[in-house]
Amino acid sequence: MPSKSLPLLAIYGDLDRARDILRAWQPLDHLSAEDAEIVVKAIAEGIARGRRHGIEMGQCHQAA
Repeated sequence: MPSKSLPLLAIYGDLDRARDILRAWQPLDHLSAEDAEIVVKAIAEGIARGRRHGIEMGQCHQAA
């Protein structure tokens, strides 16, 4: 499974937060380090997309 690069809005704090989330999900403890990193990147991408969506919503609100 190829890993995608993180979106531009992803920041190192997103990766740290994603690793915290992964550690909290005990069913994922069995993942290899490589698979865990794929999950971390997917979580960080979700965080970044949520931030981007929030920024876009804020910009629309200001324009209205």
